[in-house]
Amino acid sequence: MTNRLPQKTSSTISTLDDLAKLADYSLMDTLNCDPDATENGADHAPRQVFTGHYVPVNPTPIKEPEYVAHSKNFFSELGFADGMAESSDFVRMFSGDISQVPEPMRKVGWATGYALSIYGTEYIQQCPFQTGNGYGDGRAISVLEAVIN
Repeated sequence: MTNRLPQKTSSTISTLDDLAKLADYSLMDTLNCDPDATENGADHAPRQVFTGHYVPVNPTPIKEPEYVAHSKNFFSELGFADGMAESSDFVRMFSGDISQVPEPMRKVGWATGYALSIYGTEYIQQCPFQTGNGYGDGRAISVLEAVIN
């Protein structure tokens, strides 16, 4: 593995509006949604997911979220201004409130079957149904797909 120097973007991303301009859901748009899911992601009842790559999820926002920490190195690699991490709209978004994100960001997140198989070994012990069909239940929710060069 080689050590790569962080690549600088042509301009710094300082606001959520700047970040919104980089939103690109090209991967999500090629995947199949769970056919039993609600389009607005408001169905929070536990259930097995038998088909589809993801389930739309409307996250439950944290009330009065507070900034805790961020990786300055990672922000630098992405071309993000450090101050953006502490902005109220950024904190709100990454605390589950995506109801007011600027377009073209989407106001519904998604959950996928993360960590069902690691190095070819299936892990179903933590699945609430002991089948593996319970993964993607919202324990990890994605809120943005972006292309950042």
